[in-house]
Amino acid sequence: MKLIDRYILREMTVPFLIGQAAIVFMLIGTVLYNNANTLLQNQVPVVFVVRMVLFFLPFLVHMTMPVAMAVGASLAVSRLGRDSEITVMRASGVSLTRIFAPFFIFGLLVSVGDFYFGEKVVPPSIQRLNAVFGELPGKLKRLSPQAGQFFNSTDQSYALMVRSMTPMKDYIMLRNVLIVASPKNVYENDERPLIVYADKGIFKDGEWVLYNPFYSSYDMKTKSQLKLSDNNKAIFRLNTPIDPAVFQSNFNLQFPMWEMGKTSATRTFTELGMMLARNREQGIVDRYTLLDYHFKLSVPFSCFVMALCCPPLALRFSRGGGFMGTLLSIGLVFVYWNTMLLMRILGSPGPDNTAPLLNPILAAWSQNVIFAVVGLYFLRKSE
Repeated sequence: MKLIDRYILREMTVPFLIGQAAIVFMLIGTVLYNNANTLLQNQVPVVFVVRMVLFFLPFLVHMTMPVAMAVGASLAVSRLGRDSEITVMRASGVSLTRIFAPFFIFGLLVSVGDFYFGEKVVPPSIQRLNAVFGELPGKLKRLSPQAGQFFNSTDQSYALMVRSMTPMKDYIMLRNVLIVASPKNVYENDERPLIVYADKGIFKDGEWVLYNPFYSSYDMKTKSQLKLSDNNKAIFRLNTPIDPAVFQSNFNLQFPMWEMGKTSATRTFTELGMMLARNREQGIVDRYTLLDYHFKLSVPFSCFVMALCCPPLALRFSRGGGFMGTLLSIGLVFVYWNTMLLMRILGSPGPDNTAPLLNPILAAWSQNVIFAVVGLYFLRKSE
């Protein structure tokens, strides 16, 4: 690696790390501030608040990596341009493409790292976060369960109906419980259709325990009933994440950017690919999974797009001082994330799984293509 490469990378590394830390801490503060009233009113123990923040932290790091890349590249180029160092490099015969090459390489490496971080770290942490949500109902002081209605598990795997819920110490007593495996869980996760009913049961630490259940399952390959049980000594157990709002009417937590990634955060890129392949074999068109599959790849790749787009734009405004680099990065990130949100809306299926306004593949990659073209245009124009 040449001296110029090491120098530019050193200039970018510190702003990148500071930008990443600043954005993450700001969003953590947003989580605590937005949910402070709910947490205090329901007397949620501090240890649960700490666990929620820690397990949500990897998701924030994963989703904000492009922001850190934009901040690091913009501030580094603004500093180099303001002090005329880029002018000296160009006067020495070095092209802008060569000067910005370390940014491009660094952005590509960050994209790869962010992808594997989202594959290896984020899904287990979100599963732990859901487990914390499952434990919360038994810890709430003034519990008022919302019984007598159907509700879905957080991962849309099961539909449940509970006629009555009675808060007890550290658990909830259940009466007349019906659990049905959702079609989404059956087809996507290759699960067998399942129906479970019990007169009595409990919910404790995220686990549904039904006593003396009547349950049946069906083998879709052999088209036969697989098992049928009505055993007075049987116990049925199910671990599935449930929104705490089911157990507490005023318990509604808000997490930044959660709506953009919650459907795919618990699954890896490989798992989503397997679900799509299985759906194709069964003739099922699952546009939601297709959209998540491509966003799972396009979000990390946006780190490289930011490394391609920000340096030539920052150079044009570098004479305005270091503040312009910060302002530019904030503006680009604002436009980028809102464009991504718009594309996700346009790429999502309509009611009854009707065709979306925009092809899911095109929707997932549109923002990257747009910003990459803008970056290449200004790079060529500046050159």
